[in-house]
Amino acid sequence: MKKMAYLLAILTTTVSLVACSQQEEGKELERENTSVTVPEDAEEITEVVVEENKEQKPKDESKTNPVEPDSNRPDETVYYNEVFKDVVVAESEDEMIVTGKAQVFEGVFQYALYDGEEVLLEYYYQTDGAPNWGEFEINFEKELVSTIEAKFELFVYSAKDGSKVNTLEIIIPKP
Repeated sequence: MKKMAYLLAILTTTVSLVACSQQEEGKELERENTSVTVPEDAEEITEVVVEENKEQKPKDESKTNPVEPDSNRPDETVYYNEVFKDVVVAESEDEMIVTGKAQVFEGVFQYALYDGEEVLLEYYYQTDGAPNWGEFEINFEKELVSTIEAKFELFVYSAKDGSKVNTLEIIIPKP
């Protein structure tokens, strides 16, 4: 029994030493990729600036301000709120196309198309879940819209009470 305990202790120590040596090798590699900049005319070094020779990573999109749109499209109206951004309405020959990004729980949101008070289309869309901004594209036929009062809504149903929250309302021009 004692021999087994000693063997286990030796094995544990060996594994720990190997792990520590690998960590030290990693630190040495990190030091090799780091340069120290010292001014030539400095009499006394009061501060050392360390610059890493690594490329800067792009900013994580999930950390951007969700209220401000990312795109700079001067000719198009860009719609946004807290959970939807970069929402643009475009039209093709026979369709209206609504594109944008959504940051919603489990990646699910709803949309509805109204012609006056009449609900013409209501469905849900599945995209990437929060905290990611999932892209979406929703198409509908132009001929569905017959009045000047058409609107398209993007929204989320509240988990608390089932009401519509974070509604983004977009006026759809008559084709």
